[in-house]
Amino acid sequence: MRDVVRTFIRGFDGELGGGIPKGQVVLIRGASGTMKSTLAYSILYRNAEKGVKGLYVTLEQEAASLLSQMAGLGFRPASVSDDLPMLDLSRGREHLTRLAERMNDITRGKAERPMTAIFKAKVAQLRKQFGFDLLVIDSWDALATVLEFQDRRRETFDFFGWLRGLGSTTLLVGETPATPEEGLEEEFLSDAILRLRLEPVTESQFQRRIQCSKMRSADHSSDFFTLVYDGGHFEIARAIS
Repeated sequence: MRDVVRTFIRGFDGELGGGIPKGQVVLIRGASGTMKSTLAYSILYRNAEKGVKGLYVTLEQEAASLLSQMAGLGFRPASVSDDLPMLDLSRGREHLTRLAERMNDITRGKAERPMTAIFKAKVAQLRKQFGFDLLVIDSWDALATVLEFQDRRRETFDFFGWLRGLGSTTLLVGETPATPEEGLEEEFLSDAILRLRLEPVTESQFQRRIQCSKMRSADHSSDFFTLVYDGGHFEIARAIS
């Protein structure tokens, strides 16, 4: 039996062969409005209810705003706050600079640029201190901008290697790229890819769809499923054209 992380999307874990294999780096990719952040939070939230610790790193939305949004969707963030803290980096370099002021000699002996070293050191510190098993970075696009990747291919490769070295299961939230050529590095390096999209079913109605297009070490379905959110829970149904 594989060690897996359940998504708690009703009906979906069975399509993944039980869940996400532990230790994988998973890319959650979709356009605006496909509920990427909500899905990532839901996975950590439902696992936290079972005592599995997680860390949610937010770079695009302030933590208070994100938690308020999740509460409005039916979650109870306060009930899992001990097992699901948030690292708020929504002010980008300003927040990382403040972290550096509180962390001595953070870049000493580091070959990488200061912002990258600071981010890695802070997450590693929380991993050691808090012992989280699940990590969300929301979003990958914002992080790459904050860290000012110059050689995106090489630095993405190095960053994914570092993520795997943490020993946690990581969910990277990312936008669907504007062209097929963009975002190839993270798609190639990810162990799994969950794609979200809005599918038109009439001229005025859309359905959310989810697909696991890639998952290493798993016998999984690659079909698109209708993704339904109701009362704080996600579930899937067979997509009908």
